[in-house]
Amino acid sequence: MSGIYCYVDESGQHTHGDFFSVSVVIVKTIEMRDDGECMLLEIEKTTEKGSTKWTKTHHRKKVRYLRTIATLSELKNCLFYSTYTGTRDYVGATVDAIARVFQQHLTNTETNGLIVIVDGLDKQEKQQIAKRLKRAGVVYKKVRGAKDERSAWIRLADAIAGFSWDIYKNKPYTQSLHSDLPPGFFIQL
Repeated sequence: MSGIYCYVDESGQHTHGDFFSVSVVIVKTIEMRDDGECMLLEIEKTTEKGSTKWTKTHHRKKVRYLRTIATLSELKNCLFYSTYTGTRDYVGATVDAIARVFQQHLTNTETNGLIVIVDGLDKQEKQQIAKRLKRAGVVYKKVRGAKDERSAWIRLADAIAGFSWDIYKNKPYTQSLHSDLPPGFFIQL
């Protein structure tokens, strides 16, 4: 299956609209998808983050994981997040983040065959996202759901969404780490 892969996760539904974050990870080739999966698995192992969800990961492991991710030149300009306040339209926010990456950071030729993979997506949400993406002018090949435990790419999207939540909550580990990360790695939309 060829195309660009768009891995998506979110954080903040539990705040009932106070804060919501959507992360989007763009993978531009099959080779990057496959080689990157192996690379991410190795990083999860060496940083001791493992396949644990971000919210259950100790802050020292979070720091090691993000610092290591930020050294990968292959991921520069591929990791995005967007934050929202005052909304419970989580599907709308998810579509907005994907559409903004699509419109601002990808060319039309790059998006032929866009495959959107969203963590924890049920059938109804899949249909809603597909319909709204089409309305937003996003050309895609497929929209599907995935589970954290099955994809290192989805776990990376989980980490970015979780990190933006931790920044919002002003968790101590985020203060110096956020400013230490190289420009162009975690791009706020």
